Amino acid sequence: MVLLLLGLLALVVESALAAWMPVRFVPQASLLAAVAAGLVLGPGEGLLVAAVLGLGADALSGSLLGQQAMLRILEVVATRGIAAHLDLRHGFPLIVFVTVMTLADAALLVLGSWFFLGLTFHGSEVGGVLVRAAVTGVCAPFVGSLARGLVDRLDESQARREMRLETGRPSL
Repeated sequence: MVLLLLGLLALVVESALAAWMPVRFVPQASLLAAVAAGLVLGPGEGLLVAAVLGLGADALSGSLLGQQAMLRILEVVATRGIAAHLDLRHGFPLIVFVTVMTLADAALLVLGSWFFLGLTFHGSEVGGVLVRAAVTGVCAPFVGSLARGLVDRLDESQARREMRLETGRPSL
């Protein structure tokens, strides 16, 4: 639940930053949150977080409703599949993985927009997409460690709350 709230807050911050600075320098928050959900949450929770974040990204970006939600779900599935074989918890592999995922995400968004809306992609925008993919990739280890820390801390506090202490008194 906390990861979902942080992801939605990140979408709002991303939208505010995109209005203030060039989009190519703003990391893709919903993708980062989806990858973090795929790394630290269970399959059901991760897919739910991805779907809600994707719908939020659809609402804020004006894309087709469900387009980014579908992509975020696919990204969680891909993250879980790749993380089963590679250590994506931190460092260079995570940066490379998120950079590639950002490029694939952009390509699928362009393809969907072309197919359903007839929008075209100009070659001059490739540089901006590459920069945004690199910026998003560099932010991935920070977001991943933040998500892992929050989930670990909440699991720890939940375990403490459920711990029962023997008081020596008989229970009724």
